[in-house]
Formats: sequence, C-alpha cells, structure tokens
Amino acid sequence: MQDDLSGKQVKGLRMLSLLSPTVAFALVTFSLGELGDGLNIFQGIYLVGIGWNEGSVGTALSLMGLTSLLVQTFAGDWVDKTTIDRRKFLVAASIVTALSALMIMFVREGNQDHMLIFISKVIEGVASSFIGPCIAALTLATFGPDHFDRVMASNILWGHIGSVIAAVLAGLLAYFLYPDIKYSFLVIGFSALVAIVFIPFLPEGDPNMGRGFSGKAMVDPDGNEIVQKDDKDGPRELQIDTTGHPEATDYSIVFSDRKTLVLCATGF
Repeated sequence: MQDDLSGKQVKGLRMLSLLSPTVAFALVTFSLGELGDGLNIFQGIYLVGIGWNEGSVGTALSLMGLTSLLVQTFAGDWVDKTTIDRRKFLVAASIVTALSALMIMFVREGNQDHMLIFISKVIEGVASSFIGPCIAALTLATFGPDHFDRVMASNILWGHIGSVIAAVLAGLLAYFLYPDIKYSFLVIGFSALVAIVFIPFLPEGDPNMGRGFSGKAMVDPDGNEIVQKDDKDGPRELQIDTTGHPEATDYSIVFSDRKTLVLCATGF
C-alpha cells in the first residue's frame, strides 16, 4: 500500500514537472478566458435572430453580470477560508459555467424558453464568480507575494487573448455552419474541457500563503523553489481557529479602518 501511494506521488510529480508553473497558469487562464462571458454578445444576436424581443435579450444578458457582481465577494471569502483543494473548485466552476452557457442550444425558435435562459444565466454568474478568486488564491499560494503581481498580470493577459480567440473561433464556426449557428457555442464546452485538462498541472502551493499568511516556500516564475526567510522581528503569532488553521482578521475590524472603507466603497 505504501509503495503504491509513493508510486502515485511520483507519477503526479512527473506530470507536474512537464510544465513550469507559469506556463500551466497561462494555459489555464487562456482556456478560462475562452469561457469568458459565455460569448454573451453572440448569444444575444442569436436570440434576436430566433425571435426574442430586445427587452428579454437585455434581461438575459445582464443577469449573469449582475449575479456575478453580487456573489463574487462571498465566493472570494469562501475560497479564502476553505480547506479543500482550490483546484477542485476551479474544475467545478469551469464545468458548471460551460454547461450553463450551453443551455442556449436548447432554446426553441420564437419568443419562448425565457426561464431556461434566465435561470441558466444566474447559475452561470454564480459559477463564474468562483473562477477569479480561485486563480488569484492559487497564484498567491504558488508564487507568494513577491511574484504575485507579475504572474497575475500574465494570467490576465492570457485570459484576454483567450477571449479574443474564442470570439474568432465562434465567428468562423458560425460562418461555416450557417444557418445552424448555435453549434458555434460548442467553443465554450471545448474551452472548459481544455481548462479541465490543464488544471491538474497547477501547483496547489501553500494554502495558508494563498490566504495571505506567511508561507514556508514558494516558486519563482521559472519554477525554482524559494525558501521563505523569517522576519527579522521573528515569526508573527497567528490566531488559530477550531480547525487548527490560521484565523484571519474579522471583517468588522478591517472595515473599521476609514481608508479601507473608502477604497472599498469607491472601487479603487
């Protein structure tokens, strides 16, 4: 049993070593960027084309963004506090987001099936709100605060590139498959599949460092391990919760700071 477990660990390490952490994050964010907003603009045009009125289309397209805006804060808090591997959340969020976006393929012609799209857009907004916090937490857990900005900038860049590629692919498929343009939305499902393939290559990193606490080790963008040095003033004492994990400062204390409250309220 011990030998079998060691073999699995060695196999996992070999798989992870095939890609540098930076490349793995770039591939995942590129694929998730292709998920984007579910090709909302294309979906809106398609719905108008099959008989929906403009008001219903506007409502459908705004539901995802509004839901994501309302849920993202709570999603980030949950991702921050969870002890479950964040890569599992990322896989689940990718699958649910893609499946929800693909519900448009089941809409019948005419001004009907509104609730199918409305509900799927709400679910899509909830699921997609977990993607950003998971990527940010995994990036911080892997690279630490010293390289976080650089790698996150790369992640965002590749996400935008993925969004552009998805739009181009969907447009080409719609052109060649016309009039059955609904099959162009299969790009969303393919993007989710690619993301799921590459998510296991992401390092889990130090979960506590992913929450903003001090970590023991991290890697640089080239994949070289860096051992975290202790502060000159010695290690900070952390409050431990009932599960044995570090406990972050309560939100009431954070927002009691006037500058923090102003920054959060204004969005800067």
